[in-house]
Amino acid sequence: MQNKQHRPTGVTIIAILTIISGILLLLSGITLVALGALFSGNSTSTSSQAVAQFFGVISVAVGGVLLPIGIGYIVMFYGLLKGKGWAWTITIILLFIGIAIQILSTSVITASSLENTKNVISGIVGSVTFPLIGLAINIVILYYLYRQHVRAYFGKTKPKPPTTV
Repeated sequence: MQNKQHRPTGVTIIAILTIISGILLLLSGITLVALGALFSGNSTSTSSQAVAQFFGVISVAVGGVLLPIGIGYIVMFYGLLKGKGWAWTITIILLFIGIAIQILSTSVITASSLENTKNVISGIVGSVTFPLIGLAINIVILYYLYRQHVRAYFGKTKPKPPTTV
């Protein structure tokens, strides 16, 4: 479905953040795969060779997961710019997953910080700040994507007819 509506500015900003994330994920995946190859190179002792091979396999595995995710983000960038309904749906799904992960990580970090009685307040504030900022950003983007004009751009609802005064 081709949209002839003007793309909302917020969608452009979200698309730019998506392409940046996609590029960073691709670069991270390539780097981890390359490091995995280096780790599994020759070592001087048998025990260090086993450890190096273990880290090499882990690096390649994580890099192998990041590469397709990065490609997915780049495809999602295109869909967001073109107003494709599937891009809106995928973005919503990823936002909900991100929100769940950030809530979980915030609660785990807070629980682990409470176990250590030294500097409890500074430990909680310092380790919870970034997940909470990410959580706030995801909630704002989620709210924005559910706005009427944004949903209409993606073909998820009928646009409001212009009001006459």
